Amino acid sequence: MKRDAFPSRVGSVLERVFKNLGVDKKIRQLKALSQWREVVGEKINLHTRPLAIRKRSLFVLVDSSPWLAQLSYIKHDIISEFNRRYGEGVVENIYFRLGEVKKAKSGKTRALIKEGKTTPRLPKREVEKIEGILETVKDTSLSQVLRRILIKDRESSKEREEIPHHSPE
Repeated sequence: MKRDAFPSRVGSVLERVFKNLGVDKKIRQLKALSQWREVVGEKINLHTRPLAIRKRSLFVLVDSSPWLAQLSYIKHDIISEFNRRYGEGVVENIYFRLGEVKKAKSGKTRALIKEGKTTPRLPKREVEKIEGILETVKDTSLSQVLRRILIKDRESSKEREEIPHHSPE
């Protein structure tokens, strides 16, 4: 990384570090996943659940065959909207799969998750490992943000392991 002659803003330094580590792409993907409802609308959201983005492919559970068929017709529109909002290439394909769609409980639960006041769905040793990595980060708000990102990444990795590795035809 090239050093400037003048002091740099922390935000610009972090942006370069995240870009060099490939974290910026992951952050955009996680943001895109978390904004599924805003991209597709409430009606579609009630019948779907995004699982993960892997190799620029978005995997989505759909609760019925008619909805799966309808979504297949508009998938290119959904891809275009994701890329318009979060940057070209965040999503290049969508794979819809039939499955049980469980919805998040309430807005209150979601707020607690954002504040880091709920227990992640990870084994204790993995959470401890993440917290060990973040011990050197002195800024508490930055540490909380990085903790959420790392936990979400690990949780989505576990969900990806449940996704079959063949492409539906």
